Amino acid sequence: MSASTLEGRVVALERAHYKCPPQIEAVDESMRRAHREVEALCLYSSRWVWVPEPYYTWLLEKRAAMLKAPTTAHLCKSLLLENKRVTDETHNFWLHPRFVMVVLQYDSELSTVLLTKSIRRLRPVEERLDPSSSNFDWRVADPEDNDRITGYKFNSVTPLGLNEEVPIILSSAVADLGYFWMGGGHVHLKLGLSVSDFVDKVKNVKVMEASTPRNK
Repeated sequence: MSASTLEGRVVALERAHYKCPPQIEAVDESMRRAHREVEALCLYSSRWVWVPEPYYTWLLEKRAAMLKAPTTAHLCKSLLLENKRVTDETHNFWLHPRFVMVVLQYDSELSTVLLTKSIRRLRPVEERLDPSSSNFDWRVADPEDNDRITGYKFNSVTPLGLNEEVPIILSSAVADLGYFWMGGGHVHLKLGLSVSDFVDKVKNVKVMEASTPRNK
């Protein structure tokens, strides 16, 4: 058997294992990382669903129907944020992080005020930073930092299998749902997971207030 024939068989077997649709010619490393993490952590509530190319042009209601999610509130995104006020001297993984990943609903808005308050609450009362100080200045991470830290491209980011460890914050509004959907490591792959699996088994996760309902 030639090397090219053997390689073709391996690719076909891997595509079958990941249930790739016809337009996905081969499994990439990002997909492997996400799957490996789910399998290693025994996240038995996980569900993987491939979505068609026009998915991101659809209204949230149609996306939810595609995933068989009860409501649009169950659809979430993962945002990598950078605190521009952190220095090497002030950095602390949880108490004063440079980067955090926030998982929040599509039909909500990130609240940096709530996020900052939530992180400050991790300190003992007598050690909390002065609320009037400027030690937190949250911005969406640059694409280069996002790619380096998460290892995932735009619309494929998932908190599973990150290249670098960062605090992962699940919005308390999501935690109330019991089950939610997020990116799965590929732009057309979605991952569903129970809140209990996510909080109990995924490393560096805390539930915090970090978002407000979006005005419709």
